[in-house]
Amino acid sequence: MATSKAMLILSVLAMVLTGCKVTTSDSHHYPDSGGFVSGLFFDARDTGRHYPASAWSLTRYTEACRNEPLYFETHSGRVRVYGSPAYSETSFRAAASELERRIDGVLSRFQLRWSDFVEDRSAAAPYPRQVIGCLSPEVPRSEFVSASPAAVAFNPYYGQWPYEVGQIVTHEIVHFVQENLSRYDAVYSLLPHWFAEGQAIVVAGEPVAPVYQHYDYDPLWDVIPDDAANIPYRFEHYGLAYRYLEKANGALAMTVLLEMVQLLDWDGGFDGEISTGESRAFVEAFNSASLVDHQNNYLSFQRFRSDYHDLLNSSY
Repeated sequence: MATSKAMLILSVLAMVLTGCKVTTSDSHHYPDSGGFVSGLFFDARDTGRHYPASAWSLTRYTEACRNEPLYFETHSGRVRVYGSPAYSETSFRAAASELERRIDGVLSRFQLRWSDFVEDRSAAAPYPRQVIGCLSPEVPRSEFVSASPAAVAFNPYYGQWPYEVGQIVTHEIVHFVQENLSRYDAVYSLLPHWFAEGQAIVVAGEPVAPVYQHYDYDPLWDVIPDDAANIPYRFEHYGLAYRYLEKANGALAMTVLLEMVQLLDWDGGFDGEISTGESRAFVEAFNSASLVDHQNNYLSFQRFRSDYHDLLNSSY
């Protein structure tokens, strides 16, 4: 695996020489149920395809389906949604439809096809050829959807889904893809909070702060969610910081960066964090990915962090 992954990353590099933000309204979304993708219900006790159980790949939201054998699988075989039989058939079909319809659009922003994602996804992830969903009572209405490397959890009450369904689900699928591309077997995310959220915001088409307002917030200081100030517009600044990198380097370079993080996690020689809190795997991958600034000069992680405002200030 190490040799093939290293060759993949080196070849792609030669060609180019990822706490969530959710905003929902009080209005509800009721799309035509006749427009749902087709599929069938199954019982894992018959098929043997039980919901993932590894703590590596689940969160408290996605753990809710561990003991649920009922699942709905789309006819493509790419999406499977587990949940209690107490929830409506509509909820199963709606969640499966959202995952099935949006995964390709998200992957295209990562410059990937479905087959690429399956090949590049972490070897530690269960069901690498499927996107797993979970109807979870742990997901509050205010959040609606929450992703982990193994599954995407939905609030199970379809009647409470907000109008912003598409944007919210897209945002969470981005996190699902990020974690599958950047982790091999690390227990926790190796991506800084600002990077993970910024990429999800840009891909989902959510608001990004204007460049001239970059002094209003220091996004790169938010390495983990607990670092963040209680300021709603910080998410727009995460998007601004990520967009700067993608604009200067391209979306494919960002995907290569994630894959390099996974390779370093597999290697095992870059465990732990640096003094400012970022994972050593992310920082080493960033510095090895030949990223540049808006003037096409080499950009190390340390320079990006220390000179962030100067870089943004000179970019417009």
